[in-house]
Amino acid sequence: MRPNSRGVIRLTGSDPADPVSIDPNYLDDPQDLKDLITGLSLAREIGNSFALRPFTGREVAPGPLSVAELEQFFRNGLGTHWHQSGTAKMGRDAMSVVDGQLKVYGVDGLRIADASILPRVTTGNTMAPCVVIGEMAAAFLRRDDDYRDWLERQSQGKDSNAESVLES
Repeated sequence: MRPNSRGVIRLTGSDPADPVSIDPNYLDDPQDLKDLITGLSLAREIGNSFALRPFTGREVAPGPLSVAELEQFFRNGLGTHWHQSGTAKMGRDAMSVVDGQLKVYGVDGLRIADASILPRVTTGNTMAPCVVIGEMAAAFLRRDDDYRDWLERQSQGKDSNAESVLES
């Protein structure tokens, strides 16, 4: 549930439209493979329990494999359904991308308000933490003089949405 392996996202060029290079680096840390095998063993134990015997037939996959074959099974079939997170660290050290107000270091007027600021991959779904991050971002923006000035300028133009936000 909490892999130790960490992937890398790299820019491939200076043009913002250039694609990024993504290396998920699955199973780089040996503990991750051990955890998968432990999880499979637990699932087999539960599936073969007396209480579930009336509902089970046979194991469909991966089946009876040696340890080496099981490792290869995981390596060949590994993918993710996780919501990636932790790519834009919040903090005060040299590796941090955003500060405690979600402002990107070195880029005026830009904040990050999504799962990328989470310090590690969550054990559960990212929806709830992202809602909290969004609520905090909204609170920061409401208190931000630069944002309020921008909204004021927008409300004097044609942006009716900015006017309704400013009034709230």
